[in-house]
Amino acid sequence: MKQAPPDDTMPVELVEGPLPSVGADEAEPRFRVVVGTNGERRGIRLERIYWDGLSRMAAAGKMTTAELVQHTASQLRETGNLASLLRVVSLKWALKRLTALEDVSTLANINALVQASPSPTIALTREKKIQFFNEPFLAMLRNRMQQPTTSAAKGLSLSIDLHVEDALKALEENKGKAISTGFSISVNQQTIRGQIRLALAPTHERSMLLGFVSKT
Repeated sequence: MKQAPPDDTMPVELVEGPLPSVGADEAEPRFRVVVGTNGERRGIRLERIYWDGLSRMAAAGKMTTAELVQHTASQLRETGNLASLLRVVSLKWALKRLTALEDVSTLANINALVQASPSPTIALTREKKIQFFNEPFLAMLRNRMQQPTTSAAKGLSLSIDLHVEDALKALEENKGKAISTGFSISVNQQTIRGQIRLALAPTHERSMLLGFVSKT
């Protein structure tokens, strides 16, 4: 059985569906008066998305939005614009966090998780293709099919009792959960059935399921 390559030969789903639309209220600047710890009052006009970004940034830094604004203002040049600087700071922080998340959610790291599992494990794509599998999975085929691994892997067909789309939807709606379902593997007119635990694969590149065989 040949695994699909964990590289850019596979289509990348960085943006699923249409690009986000922007409502009129979201693009409308909102005025707020921010009072610093030193009592200085600053009137600032920013779009809602930037206020939301500054709030998340402040929470991550265990400070208030007012303290974040005051810290940013301390970096402002005499001829600078505080609202513009806050926009830059907000976007820079978001991009830095996005980069960090993308670095740990690659297909290569999904493959590493599969290989590290001591139980038979696969990564299954939305198209029902086995993207990755580990040695215990091959050993299960070899033992249950009673033939060499290379023969068992040839013409393998795997199906799960749940539709893949339904499993993905259920897991996306229940973050941090796993679901159990039945599966069947057919090779050379032999079939084995069992139970498999499914979880969302933590990757931004493709929608995938991690499947851990629990019973055969």
